[in-house]
Amino acid sequence: MNQKSFLKKIYEILTPRERKQAALVFVASLVTAFAQAFGVASIFPFINAVMNPNIVEQNKWLSLIYQKLNFTGINSFIFFLGITVFLIVILSSVISAITTWGKARFTLGKNHGLSLRLLTIYLSQPYEYFLHKNTSELVKNVLSEIYQLTNQLLISLFEIIINGLMVLAILIMLFIVDISITMGVIFFLGGSYGLINYFVKRRLKEAGRERLEANRERYKIVNEALSGIKTAKALGIESYFLRNYSNFSLKFTRHNVFAHVVREIPRYLLEAVAFGGIIFFILFMIACGEKVTDFLPLLSLYAFAAYRTLPALNRLLAAAGIVYYNIAIVDKIYEDMVAIKPLSQLAVPASPNEKFQLSFDKTIKLENISFSYGGSTFQVIKQINLTIFKNNTIGFAGPTGCGKTTLVDIILGLLTPQEGRIIIDDTILTDQNIAVWQKKIGYVPQEIYLSDDTVLKNIAFGVPDKYISYEQVKFVARIAALDGFIEKELPQKYDTIIGERGIRLSGGQRQRIGLARALYRNPEVLILDEATSSLDGATEEAVLKAIHAAAKARTVIMIAHRLSTLKDCDRIYILEKGRIMGQGTYEELLKKNERFRDMAKLPAS
Repeated sequence: MNQKSFLKKIYEILTPRERKQAALVFVASLVTAFAQAFGVASIFPFINAVMNPNIVEQNKWLSLIYQKLNFTGINSFIFFLGITVFLIVILSSVISAITTWGKARFTLGKNHGLSLRLLTIYLSQPYEYFLHKNTSELVKNVLSEIYQLTNQLLISLFEIIINGLMVLAILIMLFIVDISITMGVIFFLGGSYGLINYFVKRRLKEAGRERLEANRERYKIVNEALSGIKTAKALGIESYFLRNYSNFSLKFTRHNVFAHVVREIPRYLLEAVAFGGIIFFILFMIACGEKVTDFLPLLSLYAFAAYRTLPALNRLLAAAGIVYYNIAIVDKIYEDMVAIKPLSQLAVPASPNEKFQLSFDKTIKLENISFSYGGSTFQVIKQINLTIFKNNTIGFAGPTGCGKTTLVDIILGLLTPQEGRIIIDDTILTDQNIAVWQKKIGYVPQEIYLSDDTVLKNIAFGVPDKYISYEQVKFVARIAALDGFIEKELPQKYDTIIGERGIRLSGGQRQRIGLARALYRNPEVLILDEATSSLDGATEEAVLKAIHAAAKARTVIMIAHRLSTLKDCDRIYILEKGRIMGQGTYEELLKKNERFRDMAKLPAS
């Protein structure tokens, strides 16, 4: 657990520019505080003059203003004082409103900036990072917790600063007027605030941590329920998800209700203490034999000060509660936004003068590649050495769990081997040039991700609308044996919405869209991870024929469930327990490799 204070963590979460903006809001808060205090202080001489007009001549400051402005009558001067006090109060309110606008603009604007920055950090992480994370939690952090951080915690911090400075400025003014009475006010209000803060602070922090956990589970359950809706419906287990969601949702709600109540109730206690104190002051002065008219100006000053101070104290107390409640969010966002650094480039310009260039004209070499997933000592890939020549078609075969997909992920640059290296021509693949290499690759995974959009945009996935080539989309659809289905069976053809994750398509149709997507950018290397496993025999044959025709201008790396898919490969590698146990053409392996014959389910000759 990081021992830094939550304020230090917030400071590090913000960029230097955002820190300057926060400083400006602080300065505005300071101006607001003194404007409010000056507005309260201006009441005292006005009330004094109204109650005792002779005070204008007796008070040196009022007398000086009276003479300098050449007033000829006390009444006109008192009228002037009243208008001046009114204008000062209006001006202080305007300054407060402007500060409130600046505070809201800064804090709410951070919701966009921080959420974008956190998403950028997540997307820049290596693929292996996501193997240990729940996607729903990352989504929650970007969309929900950042919103909570900015709209709750940051706003509350500025509320504490603004209202704290305002209360302090008013107290300083009251000290100047009467130190003994002000000390009594501090004793009553400060003591009440201190007691309330003492009893709720720890409980709010605990509730905040539990709310964070409950919110994580809420997102996780909803994501699992909706992502697996087909299975849930088939098994009739909707109630299972509803029960789990209800438990955590109720917990989440209870903590929010508790935090809200704890923030609101103390203000009633403070109001009771404050107004009780005013009543006590009046009774005390009367008991001491003072006339009401003698202490009415002072009473008016403290009453107006209470009018200005109590809402500020209430907001300060509520804001402190919100901060305590949301400290756990700061810890979580700090952990992901500052402790985790962006590890990869998100975009690599294709300019010839780009710093990191990488050409592929001859070979892809894997030298002594070994790999274990994080936290495990078990090697999924063990000392793999192989060479893939440009424009060759390579196949990987082997039983489930032998490391085929892991090896392909290493070639893709998604996983970094603990031992060994990959060399493209004469260039070693590194973190600096990996993004350049990935731009040369078209990839068709086992499970195709499809967005809830048109066929056109799913094929040209990630390409801005204005740059999509309709002709290229149609061309790769033909290669993927998809054009006939699109033209004849879809109502809006290429503009047909296919539903979330392609729910309106068959498995084979989804895989063909994935294949067309991989070919759209005309990659130099095409990697297919069992990309034809969901296709029927006739369609698979047509797709493979098109792939092999297109392979004359590109390198193809295939993982296949059915070994017949690999018949036309220039070389096939057999993997078992992370090692290469045989290699050769399809015919060579049938003749020489008993394991391959077993997998092909053919009798030995």
